[in-house]
Order: sequence, then structure tokens, then C-alpha cells
Amino acid sequence: MAFLLICVVFRGAHISQEYLPIPIVIKIDSNKSSKYVLNNLFVEIEKKYKITNLKDNLKKYRNIVDDELIFNYTGDIYNQKKVINFLQIIKYQITKIKENIPNKVQFHIAYYKRPALGFPIGYIFAEDDVVIYQQNPDNDIFNRVALLENRNYKTEVDTYTKFTMHNLKTDDTSEKILLGIKASSHQINFNASSLAKYSNMIYMEANHNGTIALDEDWVLYARELFSLLNKLQTQYKSITIVHNMPESIAVILGKAISNYWNVQITQFEKGEYLDIIELNEIEYYF
Repeated sequence: MAFLLICVVFRGAHISQEYLPIPIVIKIDSNKSSKYVLNNLFVEIEKKYKITNLKDNLKKYRNIVDDELIFNYTGDIYNQKKVINFLQIIKYQITKIKENIPNKVQFHIAYYKRPALGFPIGYIFAEDDVVIYQQNPDNDIFNRVALLENRNYKTEVDTYTKFTMHNLKTDDTSEKILLGIKASSHQINFNASSLAKYSNMIYMEANHNGTIALDEDWVLYARELFSLLNKLQTQYKSITIVHNMPESIAVILGKAISNYWNVQITQFEKGEYLDIIELNEIEYYF
């Protein structure tokens, strides 16, 4: 009976019985209230689909409360055991939500604030339809920037329109390559001592100035990066990514890359790039 009531609520809002929007907030190393962000997502979802009382209906008919939709990480992001445990908790909870809801679920994700961990978080949602939200620095509101469904984020491109590619170093004798991605205002420090070991370097520099506008095609940014990565993984045994990008691009890329290739993600810390996680090793923990 509860299922029928849920369907009536969403049918009246012109949403198919087969899927239900579920907000998810993932916060790492930030002071911004995750409950504030969750309420922001509820408002944005209700506005988009012209529905009301989504939070109350989830609690009333499916016993899903706020705390089951919020994931906060504090502490050392270089503690891989702790990070993996955090990812396992997210995976367990979203699986539990899907099992609890007979509808097809569409997760609406607000992730902040460490882009490096956006990659493995994207992997966690590799099999799901998701909507990605990015924080607007002007008003602190999270805005919808990408709908990921039907593998639209993995469609390769023939030419780059969002990025300009620079070949910084080439060494045919090396089987590893460094990929620098700049899609926000700060520069990448290619002179960092931690990068001296790379004799192959490619730099993808976004053509816009500053941060990506919220009304831009964020999926296309990720598609261009994914297309390049797909080519590189056929030429090199390992790829290391150094980056300066919005969290949302990292999540989309992580969902696209999944665990298929040997890709090392780094985090900039005190002038150097430190290893965070190797994407092709994630599957061993799930």
C-alpha cells in the first residue's frame, strides 16, 4: 500500500512510477552544514519536478530520514583504509535505499569539497542514474549541472572544444604519463618535486577563464577528458592525474573511468602532489 501512495504522489508531479529522485550529500573536509545542503537539494528537486513534501514522503512511506542521506568524512584524506571504509559505508547505504524502494532510483548528488576524492565517489555510483549538483560560489546554493544517464557521459569526442591540449614532455621509453587538468582558476605546479619523475606530460587547460559557468555543458567537459584518458590508457601502463577542477567534474569522470584503468589520483598539499588512490584497485574493496 505504501508503494501505491508513493506512486500517487509522484504521478501527480509528472514523474514516472519507475524512478524516484533521492538526494545524497557527501561532505569531506568542509565546515558547510550538510543538513543545509540536503535541504537545498530537496528544494531544487521539488522545484524541478513540481512536487512537494519529498522529504516527508520519503520518511513516511519508506522510513528514509535525513541521516541516511548524509555522509560526512573528517580526518586524514591520505589514510586509504579510512577513506575506503567511508566509501564502503556510502555503497552500503545507497544499496539499502535501492532495495527499499521498488521504483527505479535516481540519485541527486551534492559532493564537496575535495575534488580528488570525487573520483572514487563517482565509481560508487557507476551503475546508477545520477544528477550532479555544484556549489554556486556567489550564493552558496548547489545548482544542478549534469544529468548522467544512458552512458551519455562516456560518449567520446573527436575534437576538443572545452579544453586546449598541451604536450609538455614526451618520452617514448616511459610507460607512464602525467595528465594535468585545469578547469578552475588556480594554476597547476608542474615544477613540484613530486612530479619530476614523469618524462611524459600532457596538460588539458580549459578554454574558459576562472570557474565553469553553471549553465555550461558540464558533461561535455567530462567527455573530452574521458576521451583523452581512453586514448592514453591504450598507450601507457599507468596514468597519474594532477588537477585543479570543480568537484562535479571529478565525480563525473570517476563514474566514467570506474575501475577499468590504472589511474592514480593525487591531491595538492603544501606545494606538492600526494597520491590519494589508484582507481583500478577500488574493486577489491567492494
